[in-house]
Amino acid sequence: MTYSDLARRLPEMRRNLRTLYRRHATRADIVNGAAWYPAARHIMADWSASYGVSVETCAAVTAALSPQCSWPRNLIAADDVLARRAISVGGPLQVNIRKARQLLDDTREYPTLADRMFAYFPYGPKVNSFACNLAGADSVVTIDTHAAQAALSDVQFNVIRGWKQYALFVQAYCDVARSFGLPPSTFQASVWLIWRRLHPAAAKRAVVTKWSGDLGEY
Repeated sequence: MTYSDLARRLPEMRRNLRTLYRRHATRADIVNGAAWYPAARHIMADWSASYGVSVETCAAVTAALSPQCSWPRNLIAADDVLARRAISVGGPLQVNIRKARQLLDDTREYPTLADRMFAYFPYGPKVNSFACNLAGADSVVTIDTHAAQAALSDVQFNVIRGWKQYALFVQAYCDVARSFGLPPSTFQASVWLIWRRLHPAAAKRAVVTKWSGDLGEY
């Protein structure tokens, strides 16, 4: 999907997100969505005190390990890096483990955490945003595959091509969050929970498998 194609779908993304939240958000989704980032930031603060590094460094290390890694494994691996232990769990990519360790030891001065993350992940807007969210920024939106699929109402979508496309998803989430009077990060967290509940991984795989099988018949 090109940037122009995606830009034309921005009004549709807003409608999809608004409808998803209004029709499917349970009380648990709303409460847990509001609590998700505060709980994660509490972990960052605890690590900061325990390991004698800044909250921003804890957030940077955690975000660096996050691609293709579940949140529980992400936390275990981040704790290992911050404690300078060997990684004790599977999940994080080796290249990202190296970057997380480099981020821990990087003493250079950066204007912002976003600039620091960009130095290591110039093509990873999701990682950059996640670090900022974990460090305390509520106006930033982390768009992973689940968040993008929710915006497009498409369980098969899995590729955001660069920062410009990523910014369109961010705009959709920020616009709809504002209409509900919610911080963008809180709205995104609730939508993430809703989408994962409605479309668990096994169900998504079944859809993709059927789609691939159908293609094979032609």
